[in-house]
Amino acid sequence: MSTATNLDDVFTKVSYKRKGKIKNKINKNSNIYTFDNCDTTFIDKDKIIRRIVVAKEEFLATGVYESFTALLTEGLTILKKPKISKIVCFGLGHVSELTISRYQFVLLLCLKELYKLEVLLYDPVFNENDIFVLKYFGMIVESKNIEGKYLVTDNKTTLFYLPHCPKQLLNNLLWANWGLSLSCCIIISNSINKVVEDHTIKELSISGEYIAKISPYALELGLVNNFKFFEVFNDTSLHFFPINDLSIVPVDFWEENVEPVYNDGDVEFITSQFMSKLTI
Repeated sequence: MSTATNLDDVFTKVSYKRKGKIKNKINKNSNIYTFDNCDTTFIDKDKIIRRIVVAKEEFLATGVYESFTALLTEGLTILKKPKISKIVCFGLGHVSELTISRYQFVLLLCLKELYKLEVLLYDPVFNENDIFVLKYFGMIVESKNIEGKYLVTDNKTTLFYLPHCPKQLLNNLLWANWGLSLSCCIIISNSINKVVEDHTIKELSISGEYIAKISPYALELGLVNNFKFFEVFNDTSLHFFPINDLSIVPVDFWEENVEPVYNDGDVEFITSQFMSKLTI
């Protein structure tokens, strides 16, 4: 796992949402890939800030936030860990433009305020408007793409937020912390159980090997989603990896930790090498 990286050195990468907010297309003349829906024109920043403030008020008035915090408290109790040390987010998307991203960001903002922690984010589609908004709310926006291979160190519990991100990103995160270090990872993402159910063994062997392997040892607490915009938190679960469960796994289970390699043809997952070919 020598290429796994800690966020204090460089950051991660992300791809994109299940509903395809990002698309790659080929310029047939130059063979260069470009992002669709990446508007970098001037926006009324005061307007988008107001929208986020209103969205936060709406979100807090529902039971969804209480459900999130209750599940987090339950998981931390099971882990016997009293606190979270850092929050890391991959793949938030165009928070300055898109409704789903805006409400997903509102959850992140609430968690930041609840735990009084720094929040680090990365998404290759962030434009100047997104970065302005994120920094306005005190977020730290990173620029280095390490493809989700973020290594937790010093036995500090880290909360990872991967809103509707491709399974390759989650797979990379699991690989980077493969072993007992997973007990320090709390992951809010698409349901691991559902990922396993919805894909064949062959598909998972190509792009989700570590997801399939860890699924029997993950404690998954599914969110009861009654939010008015159902797709914002659809299929969202909180995942914990209790040390007692990980400790009984045979040693050779952890020794099979070859770094994942994916097909460049998968347009949902954007590798650092692929990023060098993109014009945003």
